[in-house]
Amino acid sequence: MRTLAPASVGDVCRRGAQHYCVLAVEGTRALCVPVIFNRTFIHRADVFLWDSRREKSLQLSGTTIVRCTDHRWRENGWDSCTLQVSPSVMRKILASLCRDSEAQAIEAGRSGLYQSTLARGPKLGDRGRKKGGSPSD
Repeated sequence: MRTLAPASVGDVCRRGAQHYCVLAVEGTRALCVPVIFNRTFIHRADVFLWDSRREKSLQLSGTTIVRCTDHRWRENGWDSCTLQVSPSVMRKILASLCRDSEAQAIEAGRSGLYQSTLARGPKLGDRGRKKGGSPSD
């Protein structure tokens, strides 16, 4: 049976082949977001893990990001803790987590909350598209 080490806030830990960044610890559970290596595209909730030029030189290849939209409570037992995230990166991760949760709450709003500009239909007296001149109503 393998021994699993507990992590503290700001640790980047590994369980199996997946790496996680620990955001909060409560008892035997830890709030975690995944760390993704060699990412070619980014999501609105992604935060680059390497903050300074010195830390970028430690990176082997590609980009390393923390995906803040996929946070989960997990058991606080890890195969290994690889590194500690700096406080400035931790602040960026928590800010991105809050921004993304606010954006998801707006996106999950009830239908009809915002009026679409495409649903207005044609205006009275409108004769199709305007040809030439200034772009005014």
